[in-house]
Amino acid sequence: MNFKSNTNSTRARIENILSTGIKGSVRSLSLLPIIHTSSKFGIGKNISRTSLDLGNNQKPPKRTPPTRSSNSSNTSEETKSCLVMSPSKALLEHRDKLTEYEYKEVANYPEIYFLGNAKKKYTDKFCDDRLYYKTFVGDHLAYRYEIQKLLGDGSFGIVIQCFDHKTQTPVAVKILRKGEKFAKIGEMEAGILELLNTNCEDDTIVQKLEQFKFRGHFCIVYELLSLDFYQFLKKNDFRGISMNIIKRIAVQIIIALKHIHSASLIHCDLKPENILFKSENKSSIKLIDFGSACEKNNKIFTYIQSRYYRAPEVIIDAGYNEKIDIWGLGCILFELYKGVPIFQGINENDQLCKIVEIIGNIPENLVQLSKRRKLFFNDNGLLVNKDGVVVKPGINSVAGLIRNAEKHFIDFLLECFKLDPNDRFDAETALMHPWIKGGKQNNSRNLRTSN
Repeated sequence: MNFKSNTNSTRARIENILSTGIKGSVRSLSLLPIIHTSSKFGIGKNISRTSLDLGNNQKPPKRTPPTRSSNSSNTSEETKSCLVMSPSKALLEHRDKLTEYEYKEVANYPEIYFLGNAKKKYTDKFCDDRLYYKTFVGDHLAYRYEIQKLLGDGSFGIVIQCFDHKTQTPVAVKILRKGEKFAKIGEMEAGILELLNTNCEDDTIVQKLEQFKFRGHFCIVYELLSLDFYQFLKKNDFRGISMNIIKRIAVQIIIALKHIHSASLIHCDLKPENILFKSENKSSIKLIDFGSACEKNNKIFTYIQSRYYRAPEVIIDAGYNEKIDIWGLGCILFELYKGVPIFQGINENDQLCKIVEIIGNIPENLVQLSKRRKLFFNDNGLLVNKDGVVVKPGINSVAGLIRNAEKHFIDFLLECFKLDPNDRFDAETALMHPWIKGGKQNNSRNLRTSN
């Protein structure tokens, strides 16, 4: 797949963002990505997160041709007609719906689609002490999006479900925390999604619809999808999914990873919460949350991936490449089959212990490359636990944890769990594995659990 011909401007913008300063340590950023949670917020209730001052020179949303969401959720909002008005009309005919701040702000938006209710709005400080935007159900974003409910929050910002009064569709909006650092992270993600969406023929990457800045917060609008894998497993009492469905899901994830990696990018945060079904009860999926993604040759962060899905080379800080996404893939597929994660460490040392106990000792070449060697290993290069005791390798096994699984499936997982990333297969090779070859079928089968 050739990405050079029509993505030079997007790639240049990404490189410009990288060159202006979000590089660095990032343990301080606590890179836990957006975690999706079910919302219990009702109309008029504060959605919790939220504000510092904002400037009056805010730009209206970037207007790009919208893509209709693949989500088929029914909402009464979808029956509303699209009524657009000018700022002057809003000021003359709907003054009662505007706060004093909005009375001045609205002039910056040439098209007004939704004003919200003045009784359900913040009037001055729009973000909390941690710079999260404060939201009310029923309030607006950029005089276009009606806030409906919280979908999740994380260290970079919040994700909310909104109704887009211009396109008459439900959407998901990520609102980054206020500040230049978070704006750059948002711009980076938006640029990466533009690059991937432009060249993606398989529809396995979430569609970015819009981006804009509102009251000092960078915002990204996405198509609205259905449940993520964790929500699905929880809904089904953490019972595993049937092997045929796992195969179909695996094919889609690998195709998405092949697309990402061929663009010289790394997702850096593959986990159940970041893979969503397109619609309920169907097995078609999409990857989301590229907030931690980076270019292969221009890595932003050293502290990446959620702990249960973190590759050993990341834990010991021995350098990393796109193969960390393959490790995450193996972790996810095991969890879909078994219902629970394969490696459940309570901290990084314990996580590494769990890996060694099941997969084996960390290779000597990785230990030599580790910048955290003294933290995890003894003088002989062997992993020690918190008590200084050498961890015994291979006291369990992947095959022992899923005794009734297909032999080819177990072999596929072992390929994902190669401790040396140089030995771990890539996405293209993964598609040729015997277990996968039988899974290249219609990817929209009904979901069912069985394991």
